[in-house]
Amino acid sequence: MKKCIFFFSLFFLSFTALIQAQTYFTNFESFIAGQQVACQDPVNWTVWPPAIPCDAVVDAYVSTSYAYSPTKSAVIVFNNDLVKPFGDKTSGIWYIDFMVYIPSGKAGYFNTLAVFTPPATFDWAMECYFDVGGGGRVTNVPGAPINFSYPVGAWFPISLTVNLNATPSQGILYVNNVSVLTWDWTQGGTITDQLAGNDFFGATANDEMYFDDYRFSDTPIPVELTSFTGNVNNLGQVILNWETATEVNNKGFEIERRTETSEYSTVGFVAGYGTTTEPRSYIYTDVTAENGINYYRLKQVDFNGTYEYSSEIEVEINGPLTFDLAQNYPNPFNPSTSIKYSVPESGNIRLSVLNIVGEEVAVLAEGFRQAGSFEVTFDASNLSTGVYLYKLQSTNSVQTKKMMLLK
Repeated sequence: MKKCIFFFSLFFLSFTALIQAQTYFTNFESFIAGQQVACQDPVNWTVWPPAIPCDAVVDAYVSTSYAYSPTKSAVIVFNNDLVKPFGDKTSGIWYIDFMVYIPSGKAGYFNTLAVFTPPATFDWAMECYFDVGGGGRVTNVPGAPINFSYPVGAWFPISLTVNLNATPSQGILYVNNVSVLTWDWTQGGTITDQLAGNDFFGATANDEMYFDDYRFSDTPIPVELTSFTGNVNNLGQVILNWETATEVNNKGFEIERRTETSEYSTVGFVAGYGTTTEPRSYIYTDVTAENGINYYRLKQVDFNGTYEYSSEIEVEINGPLTFDLAQNYPNPFNPSTSIKYSVPESGNIRLSVLNIVGEEVAVLAEGFRQAGSFEVTFDASNLSTGVYLYKLQSTNSVQTKKMMLLK
């Protein structure tokens, strides 16, 4: 679940990450392009022994050929063997997140290590291959190989969670926001119950894998919601707008609403962008809100089912004062047009369409409606050119207007 702190003022709030006890992040912007990763930062990166940082073959280079944010990435080609040591983590929940780009006709590979004790002892907990053409496979896990697909020639996210507090310890892998597998990290006790490192290796002469925005932490990346507002349009509908700064594994947002006398219930859903570091904007129109004060909150849901609530916002709706049937738009029309209407009090209504001699040809709305404003679409594809009447009826009122269909 994403961990957030909420700040709320009027219709504004911000999700920000909790202070992270242990976090490493790089987008390689502080590195010098054309030089090697571990050579520039031997504190956080190393290479596969017996080689040492700055090894001309083993140490990976910083590239500007492809980058996710903003201009640089690390590239893994044949015989590069770059390692991010974590130390021997024996407890806690740990998150590894990074972006990957594999050009057309190329391949890639990375693994996670339960043991990394140079130069003699190594223990692979999971190996992940990106084969040429968009197919991938996970090996060295129960039931392997586990097959998946990935987008060629496009950046996509990798997310790996290692839960050393579970019994047994658990690994969860997402590739391009799709759950690839969840497995017993220790593989029935045959793998050391710890997390030691992450390895990027150029396994074949065809390997060329770029990775960027690399992050290792004991706290998952939050969906950073930078604003959440609600307003009422001239139809009495509530327009909700919100924006995010970053997203990781974001399946989407359930929109929940309550009144002063009711509990929260879900009224809609808007899909998220999965994983992105780009700002994103969202909008949802609630056409069923009742007169009075309505409260809204967002339930942000991850692809693995975990979720986080926003703070609530308050929106007041003042119902229309008149029984009104608006002129359809566009008019004349072909083949469809929109009709807006409003009713000042709750009750049964009927909105129908008649031909010029008074014969009913369509019913656009019928039954109980809360007081409010509404909009419907009339599709006249099966009707002939001509003048038609549309009529709104309630218990106490009737209004009729003309419209013209031109084909």
